Parts: sequence; structure tokens; C-alpha cells
Amino acid sequence: MVKINLDNVSKSYKKFNALDHISLEIKDKEYFIILGPTGAGKTTLLKIIAGLIKPDSGKVLFDSKDVTNNTSGERNLGFMFENYALFPHMNIVENISYSGRVHARDTRNTKTLVDQVLMMTLLTGRDDAMPEELSGGMRQRVALCRALLNLEQTKLLILDEPLKALDAGLRMSLRRELLLMAKSKELELTVVHVTNEQEEAMMVADRIAIINQGKVIQVGTPNEVYYHPKNLFVANFMSEINYFDGICKKEEIPTWDILKESKRGDKFYAEIHKVSIPIPVDIGMENLFAAYIPKDRIGEIQNGDKVLLVIRSNHMKIRLGNRVQQKRNAILGKIHRRKFMGVFYRFEVKLNVKNQEKIIIVTIPATSEIHHTFLENLEVTVYFPKELGILFKHPGENVIKEVLKLE
Repeated sequence: MVKINLDNVSKSYKKFNALDHISLEIKDKEYFIILGPTGAGKTTLLKIIAGLIKPDSGKVLFDSKDVTNNTSGERNLGFMFENYALFPHMNIVENISYSGRVHARDTRNTKTLVDQVLMMTLLTGRDDAMPEELSGGMRQRVALCRALLNLEQTKLLILDEPLKALDAGLRMSLRRELLLMAKSKELELTVVHVTNEQEEAMMVADRIAIINQGKVIQVGTPNEVYYHPKNLFVANFMSEINYFDGICKKEEIPTWDILKESKRGDKFYAEIHKVSIPIPVDIGMENLFAAYIPKDRIGEIQNGDKVLLVIRSNHMKIRLGNRVQQKRNAILGKIHRRKFMGVFYRFEVKLNVKNQEKIIIVTIPATSEIHHTFLENLEVTVYFPKELGILFKHPGENVIKEVLKLE
């Protein structure tokens, strides 16, 4: 059993606050992702959990035992460093089996485990290679193998961006292997994994902690942080978004029935209807738009408040021609640019909102029909299901510019 609690942990380097009063619970046997941009404090947080550095204040508890002053060795865990930290005078096998020799473990058992992790990471046949002979991606895999070998006596694995230097195919394969290994009945690991890759986090995490500027912004399941982001930063960090300034119109009756349940029989939408309420929004078009907001946040936005309506690019839909009267939450526009991205097309659509030109992004699966018929300069209607709109009280133009990196 390895349950981790961080109680009000802070860490500063001179005048820079790396971590600011962070409290977290990481459950036993949980695959826990720490996600955030470069410089957010992720690696500092990981090193405090591992015992490589001490917090300025706060406590670290393993299974309710205070280990704040314990060394990394005393915490008995597997750690993969971001910079690999391989021994330059040892070959691949010697690096990987180092912990087995230090702890005088059975040599045959250690060799069997080494062979298994070499096979999993596609390093078989390079046993005698030295670190200087390896590519960055291969050194990263050796470091991962060494961390895995330390799990012979522990149930806690700590990974600092373990897959970042790998090619796309191997990265996808190792994500799956890591998750299967962590959840296997033989190991049942607690994993704390740092990354700045949203896709990686969504694929492996039981829960995700999103941090920025040394603070925890939101903790939740992949579904929660994706569909119910706490603020604009989380919404934007999880995927490409579009946004519209608007006014909350709680007391007005829209020209269409926003309470009507769309996609009847769809369990996903049905869950949204249970926990959320649709709110009418005026974004400056002829008809009111609408978006669902969780019931526990309904009091945050009052009638007449300025709001920000956010829609993920992959939640936007697109149809040829003027379909505004047939669709809801719909705007007429023109395809400004399109780009084939492999499994999907990315469209830049030029709109006119409040007599101002605005470009939004629409991403949809690539098909032969899309390729041949949705061409640049064609008139299109873009729209979104009301269940997939995200509504925030307007954070102010300065916050929008900062979060979205606008000039």
C-alpha cells in the first residue's frame, strides 16, 4: 500500500515561488498525472515526493506516516529522472541492473527482469552499448528500465516526463505498456507521472492534477477536467478552443427550446442533463445561444453578467451552405483555410460577430467527402451542441490575453 498526502507544501528558490501551498492526495494503486506547462513546478513537486529535495514548509506523508525528512533511499521508490542520470561507465544492462546489485538480489531473477524490460522497450540486442553510443530516446528508455527494476521492493514509481524524447509510435506503445504494467495484478503500482502532454495524460491517468505557476488549479478524472474545466486556463490547456464574449440572459426566453434533450438515448448527453442546466447567452447574433453549466456552479453567473462562451475545436460542427435556421448555436461563415492533419482536417473559418471579423477553428475527422467538398472560400455553417459549450464568468481581457498568449 502506498498512499501519498501532500499537506500545504511550499518551495521557493530565492525570490521564485516554485510551489505555493500545495495539498494533494494520491491514492493507493492510482495512476496519477501531474500536468502543466513548462516552469509550472511539476518537477519540483515530484522531487519533493521522492525525497530528493525538502519543502520549505508543509508535510509529505506516505500511508499516513510523515516522511518529510526521509531521504529518497528511505522512501524506497523507483524514480526516472528527466535528464536520465545514467552511469556513463556502465553499459545498458549494468545500468538497468544496478539496483539489483546494490540490494544483493538474486542474479538470475534480476537477469530475467532485465530481459523483460529490454523487450518491452525495444532495447533487446544492445546489452553492451554504452550511454554515449545511444540516442536521446534510447537513453530515456534505459532510464525507464532502471526505474522499473527498482520496483522489486517497492510499489511506488515516479516518472518525470518519461516518454518525451521518443518517436510518436514508440511513445504510444510505451504509454499502453506502462499502464498495463502499473495495473497488473503482479505489481499494482502507485504511479506519479509528470508530463506537459495533454494526450499522454488523458490516455493513462486515473486522475490528473493540473498545476500552473506553482499552484494546483484543478484535480479530477480525465473526463472531469476535459468536460468541466474550472477556468479558462484548464479549458485551453486541455485542447484547442474557440471563445465568444457574451451576456448571460437567464431571465430571457430563447426563440428555441434549450431544455429539449438532444441525442435521445445518448448516455453521455443524458449524464450532462442530470448534473447541468442550460443557460441562454447573447453573443451578438440574431438568436440567443445556450450552453450547459454544472448545477453547483449556477450561482457563479447572474443575469446580465458578462460571460465567456468556450467551445473546443473538435466539438464544433460544420455544414456546407447557410443552415443557420436549421441548426442551433449556429453562425454563418466562410472557410478561410484548411489543413489535412492525417486523421482529421483542421479548418479556419472566418465569421462576422458583432460586425467584427473573427476566425474560429473546427477540427473534424478526415473523410473522402470532407477532402473533396469542404474547400477554401466556400460558405459554411458552424455550430455546436449546447451540451458541449463551456461557460465562465468573464475573466477580463487581460486574463484572456495572458492565457491564450494573444498580442
